[in-house]
Amino acid sequence: MSSYNKTVLDCLVITINVLPDPEKPVCLNVKYDKSPSFPAGSTFPDFMVSVLSEDDTIIKNINPARISMKMWEAQSSRVRTPIDVTTFSCSKVKDDKEDGFFYFRDKVVPERVGTYIIQFSFAMDKTNMLNSEQIIVEVVPNDPVRLLPDSLPATPAVSNVRALTSRTLVKDLYLHLMDEYNNHTGLNLDGRIIAKIKSPNEEDKEIPQFQGKVSTVEFPLESGSAEINLVLAEDSPGRDSTEYILIFEPHLPALKKRLEPYCLSFMFYNDSKKQQLMATLTREKDQLSKSIDLYRKMFDTTNQLIAEIKCQVKEAETREAFLKNELKKHQIELPQIQYVDSLLKKKMLEQEGVMKQPRRTCTLPNYPKGNQDILGKIAHLAQIEDNEAAKVISWHLASDMDCVVTLTTEAARSIFDETQGRQQVLPLDSIYKKTLPDWSRPLPHLRNGRTFFRPIGNPVFARDLLTFPDNIEHCQTVFGMLLGDTIIIDNLDAANHYRKEVVKITHCPTLLTREGDRIRSNGKFGGLQNKAPPMDKLRGMVFGAPMPKLYSTFSGQIDLLQQYRAAVIKLDNVNKDLDLHLQSLNTPEMQKKKQELAEQEKSLKLVKQKLGMLLYYNFDISDTPIPPKRMRRDTAKKLYR
Repeated sequence: MSSYNKTVLDCLVITINVLPDPEKPVCLNVKYDKSPSFPAGSTFPDFMVSVLSEDDTIIKNINPARISMKMWEAQSSRVRTPIDVTTFSCSKVKDDKEDGFFYFRDKVVPERVGTYIIQFSFAMDKTNMLNSEQIIVEVVPNDPVRLLPDSLPATPAVSNVRALTSRTLVKDLYLHLMDEYNNHTGLNLDGRIIAKIKSPNEEDKEIPQFQGKVSTVEFPLESGSAEINLVLAEDSPGRDSTEYILIFEPHLPALKKRLEPYCLSFMFYNDSKKQQLMATLTREKDQLSKSIDLYRKMFDTTNQLIAEIKCQVKEAETREAFLKNELKKHQIELPQIQYVDSLLKKKMLEQEGVMKQPRRTCTLPNYPKGNQDILGKIAHLAQIEDNEAAKVISWHLASDMDCVVTLTTEAARSIFDETQGRQQVLPLDSIYKKTLPDWSRPLPHLRNGRTFFRPIGNPVFARDLLTFPDNIEHCQTVFGMLLGDTIIIDNLDAANHYRKEVVKITHCPTLLTREGDRIRSNGKFGGLQNKAPPMDKLRGMVFGAPMPKLYSTFSGQIDLLQQYRAAVIKLDNVNKDLDLHLQSLNTPEMQKKKQELAEQEKSLKLVKQKLGMLLYYNFDISDTPIPPKRMRRDTAKKLYR
C-alpha cells in the first residue's frame, strides 16, 4: 500500500479594500418634526431632504429641480404610488451654507381627512429615480366652525293639526360639528344645541311653537354630534302658508368662539289638507332639484374634463411645434414618427463612434475618493483641448500634477497619515483667496478698454484653455493659484516681443509657448529647465482632452429627438383621449340622460308653478280663493323663482 503525504502550500494573501463611492447616490435622508398632528388645511412642518452617497455623506452641487415631493391619498392597505399625485418643488434656499440640503416649506395639508402618503424623489437621470421611504400621514379634522347635518334634508311642510306626522318638523336629524372643510370634528367636545323658530320678516310676531307650547328646545351634543327630533305644538300659532326658519345654535363651554348655527326653512299651514298637498309638492320639488343637480354636476364634470383635455392638446401641440423648430435649428430633417427610432439609433451609433475615437488621457492613477472632501489629483481636475497647450501646461505644472486637492485640512492630514507623508496634498481652506487672479481680467496689453500695442502669436491666459468636468468653483481656485496670470503664446519670438512691450506698462507674467518654451516672470528663458520635453516623455502626467465637440452636438440632437418622440406620442394620446370623450357626449346613453334632465327641468317648473299658485291663492276647504297677504305673495314669488 502506498501512502500519500498531504502538503499545504502557502500563497500570497491579497487584501482588497473596496471603498464606497462618495458621488453615487444611494438613499434620501428626510428630516421633519414628527411631533405635531396634521389638521386639514393647515401647513406641514418644514421637510429637510439630503441625498446620501455610499459612504453615508451628503452629496452637494445638486440642482434643486431634481428633488421633488409627492403626495397622494392611500387607496388600499397596500402602499403603492398611484397615477394621481400632487407634486411639490423644493423651496428657495435661504442660506448658501445650506448646500446639500433641500427644504420643502409651507406645503399645505390636504383639506379632506384621511391617510396620505408622502414620498421624496431624486431624479438621478432622465429615466432613473431614487425614492425616499414613504411617510404615512394621518390628516385629522381642524377646529370646528359650524354645525351641519349628514345630508341636507327636504324642506319640511307642517301644520298645527292633531296628526303627529303633519306636525313633525324633523325626525332623526343628525347634526355634527364641522371644520372649515366640512370634516366631522369636535369628537372631544360636549355641550348642547338650542333649537328655536324665527320668521324672515322681523315684524312678524306670530311665531310657531314647539310641542309643549315652548319657544326653544335643548338637545345634548355629545362627542361633536346630536340627534334631533322636533314636533310643532298642536294648535300652534303661526301665519298660514308662511315660511319660517328653524335655527339650531350650538353652545360649547370648552370653546370661546361662537360657531355658525344650522338653519332649515320650513312651510307652516293652518290647514292639514293644504299642508299635505304642500308637503307632497315640496317633497317632489326637493327630489327633482336634487336629481337635476346631480345631472348638472355630471355634465359639468364631463365638460370640465373635456376643457382640461383640450388645454393638454394645446400644450402638447405647442411643445411639438417648439421641438420641431429646435430640430430644424440643429439641421435635422423632420422624419415621420415611425422613422424617429431609426434616426435615434443612427445618432447614438455616431456618438458612440466619436466616443471611441482615440484621444489624449491622463494615465496617472487618481487618488480614491473615499471622502466627499477629496476632489482628486490636479492632473484629473482639468482638461485641455489643444495638444501643444496641454503639453506645455502639463510640463509647467509637472511638480503639482500628482498633488491631491482636498476641501479641508482635516482630509489632507488624513491622506498624509495614510501615505506616511509620501503623498503631497493641497487643502483649499488653507489658500489665501484675496491674491488669486480675477478670471475676467483682460490680458496685460489691454488696459481700461485700450490696446497699448498689437501683439503677435495669439496670446491667451493659460487658465482660459482649461475646462473643468466637475467642481468648477473649486477648480478655479486651484488653477488660479497654480497658474496665476500665466500666458500661452505661439512661439519664443512672439513671447519675447510680447514681454518686451508689456514691461513698458506693467509687470509681465510667465509666458509659455505652444512650441514648449518658457519665459519666466523674471524674464529668464533658455536651458533644459525652460524647455518642455516631447509628450511621450511626460509619462502620462498630462491633462486629458475633453470629449470632442461633435460628441456634445450628437448629445443635443439625441436629446431633442427623444423629447420630440415623447411630445408626438403625448400629442397623439391626448388627441385620442379628446376624441373618446367627445364621442361619449353623443352616445345613446348620454343622449338619454340629456333628455331625462330636460324632462325633469320641465317637471320642476310645473311643480314650482303649482306651489306658487297654491301660495298665491289662500284656498279654504271649499276651494274658494281669498285675496293673498303680502307675506304669502312674497313667499310664492320666492318659491316660484
